[in-house]
Amino acid sequence: MMKIMSGNEAVALAVKFSRVGVVGIYPITPQTTIIEELAEMRARGEINTDIVRVESEHSAMGVTLGAAVAGTRAFTATSSQGLLYMHEMIWWTAGSRAPVVMVVATRAVGAPWNIWNENTDFMSERDSGWIMSFASSPQEALDLTLQAFRISEDPRVFVPMMVGMDGFILSHTKTNVYVPSQEDVDQFIPPRRQPYVIDPETQESMGNIFQPVHYMKLRQSINDAIQGSIDVIKEVGREYEKVNPLSDYKTLNVQYKLEDADYAIVTMGAWSLDAMEAIDKLREKGVKVGLYRIRYIRPWAEQEIRRSLEDKKAILVFDRATSLGRAGPLYLEMKATLQSPMKGVIAGLGGVSMSKKDFYEVISNFIEEVKFGNPNKVEWYYPGEVKYVELGTPRSAY
Repeated sequence: MMKIMSGNEAVALAVKFSRVGVVGIYPITPQTTIIEELAEMRARGEINTDIVRVESEHSAMGVTLGAAVAGTRAFTATSSQGLLYMHEMIWWTAGSRAPVVMVVATRAVGAPWNIWNENTDFMSERDSGWIMSFASSPQEALDLTLQAFRISEDPRVFVPMMVGMDGFILSHTKTNVYVPSQEDVDQFIPPRRQPYVIDPETQESMGNIFQPVHYMKLRQSINDAIQGSIDVIKEVGREYEKVNPLSDYKTLNVQYKLEDADYAIVTMGAWSLDAMEAIDKLREKGVKVGLYRIRYIRPWAEQEIRRSLEDKKAILVFDRATSLGRAGPLYLEMKATLQSPMKGVIAGLGGVSMSKKDFYEVISNFIEEVKFGNPNKVEWYYPGEVKYVELGTPRSAY
């Protein structure tokens, strides 16, 4: 059935459907209503989940990891400074090969203080050893959270997984969401599986000092598991159609009007829908442009990306995050994957608004740049501060 709900409400519902045993919680805007909703479900008797209130995000992940290695399906959520405070335990969770699911409602990182959206917090964890997906709608937030439990607990994977979504833009905005039945989810997500369980009655232990070669082999095992999860993600995506018959998760990433496109736009997250509207307007003018939306940062779908984009004349990458002193993380990943002419645009940081009109203008300018030379560069875009150039304008005019 369809229900109107926010991204945070959709995530909480996915956790309920997944029959999570333990949730480590600590509030931080804009993810707080996820854990508030779960606490209310517990108070109403709708779930049997142990809701563990702690004193910090570091402890929230500590509780979640502890529950996971003890054999319990575990979940937590955080944002921004909380994710950074949790950073040490994020690495411990990955190094423990513990299936854990976390949702990150993205938000700018201080200083200075800023509660609005950007994706730098989420992108800063891409080296830590987690599978990482990113939603573009409350529907995807629900779907990807459900799939995350299945993927991370698959014996071919056994690594944690985090799901990102744009703070406020998705976390608090309500829209129609297809809600599956508990019975369908129960058939989709089997009883929890994991590589080992810590038990006081056994001699199993965790986190001891490894000799250098064994440490390196462990890191490689995590690397191989993440790279190998591509087949698992596709398999799970196909099976998920039984849970949500309206879904399409057969590929890691998503294409829009790309097959016949001369130019490709690369985006991630909620603003992809604004970019799609801009592409529709450009298509009406006969401009062959399409969109490639990144849904998985880790694993990086290199072969899928090459098949989709290597024949394009030029590629424009939008980043709502930045690696300061270098470029946007998506741009850097794409540059390492493709040899195509490519421009990077950093925009939307700290909640700066990007409308479909802004996307139209930036894409139009990019196509004109391609006509007159090599577009390889990175720009920071501020709406209203970059001159709009109508398609077909001679280079000398701007």
